[in-house]
Amino acid sequence: MSLINDALKQARQSQTNNPPSGSPPPLSPVVSSSRDGINWFLLTLVILLLAAAGFFFGLSLSKPTSLPPATVSRHSFTRQIKPVSNSLPVITNAPSDSNAVPAVLPPSPEPKLQGILFDSARPCAIVDGRTVFVGGHVGGFRVTAISKSDVTLKNGTETKVLRLDR
Repeated sequence: MSLINDALKQARQSQTNNPPSGSPPPLSPVVSSSRDGINWFLLTLVILLLAAAGFFFGLSLSKPTSLPPATVSRHSFTRQIKPVSNSLPVITNAPSDSNAVPAVLPPSPEPKLQGILFDSARPCAIVDGRTVFVGGHVGGFRVTAISKSDVTLKNGTETKVLRLDR
């Protein structure tokens, strides 16, 4: 081991005594410029921007809050209720074994045909804003047929034919 150490010592001494020819002089250390103040300013600015972005992102994820009661007008949600006259019959839930006649509900409004998209393989129609096919249901009726100009609806014994307005 001492032979290796001796060889390394001799190599170092020969380099300091005989510098290699044609090599440039050793480099001087880099001196820091006065930009340290600018670097701190930029770092602080970036940190503040990230904090602001996190704050606004957190606000966007939070639940919307309702208005405090003081800002809501009391009159905007109230309505006057008129007293009910006693001349109207009162319908109560009668027992199932009684002979009471249940109240008759008014008939549902007539379904309105708004359009037909006729395809011989699978025609469809737009009735009351809904797209229906043959076999589908709309307003208590079943669609039994769709032609180029009309739609046939059935409900038990009642049949309705809706035609396109021209």
